Amino acid sequence: MNSYFKAIVALALVGLMPSANAVGCFSGGQAGDCSGAIAQICNMVNGVSFSAGQTISTCVNENGFRCNMAVTNTGGGGSQIGAQECTDDMVATNNGCNSHGGIRADGNFQLTLDPNAGAC
Repeated sequence: MNSYFKAIVALALVGLMPSANAVGCFSGGQAGDCSGAIAQICNMVNGVSFSAGQTISTCVNENGFRCNMAVTNTGGGGSQIGAQECTDDMVATNNGCNSHGGIRADGNFQLTLDPNAGAC
């Protein structure tokens, strides 16, 4: 394989890798603005040393629907995420996913924001 072709293949593979803070938006289901609920989950995780695989989650009722939110440590034990970083990620998902929510990866953490029908 010539070096030109190898370079093209390498660049194509890099383009397929997920970027930091990649968002996977949900395509349907209950739509809703969960911005009023984000502080609750982000205050819960602030300063917590997560165990490997640990998830902290909550459900908050908002204007006739509920917001299910979770923060999962996908890295090793002792990982932490601050309230501001959590808030920034959750707000970006809330605002960038057409009100359907989604999942965002940030370093050792996966953050999920999911509006759903009904109450908690």
